[in-house]
Amino acid sequence: MGRAGREIVKVNVDEVLEDLLKAYADEWLAHYQYWVTAQWISGIDADVLRGILLKQSEDELKHAEKLARRIMQLGGKPILNFDELLKKSGCGYIPPPEDPTNLKQVIEDVLKSERCAIQFYNQMIEKYRHTDVITHEIFEELLEDEVDDEEEWERILQKL
Repeated sequence: MGRAGREIVKVNVDEVLEDLLKAYADEWLAHYQYWVTAQWISGIDADVLRGILLKQSEDELKHAEKLARRIMQLGGKPILNFDELLKKSGCGYIPPPEDPTNLKQVIEDVLKSERCAIQFYNQMIEKYRHTDVITHEIFEELLEDEVDDEEEWERILQKL
């Protein structure tokens, strides 16, 4: 990060990096959770859910990419060892249900993940509102996506 870029961050950069790495881990785990669940599910309506899960998996990966760019801008490095993702994560990973036809459980698990992200990003927006404008805006953009995702999954659950 350049001199002017460092000057506009009015908080400990190590603390910002910790928060960004936590979000990065959560996004990677959500990406994998949705992707592997899409591969696993079967039964009535599974094809519909599969497409939605795959699209959201792709979105979560894009979120991780944005976070990785900011981490590197601040002089950090993204998590390089996959086993570290669970250690850094705040929201964790929810494996698909044992029964691949339990689509209601799939939706409830996705909602749990989305709601955890919403809470975390909302906290980060408040935390960085006046101390790191760029990080604040990234978290704000991610929050908007997660809120939209939650709304979509709530509609799907109502139709099930």
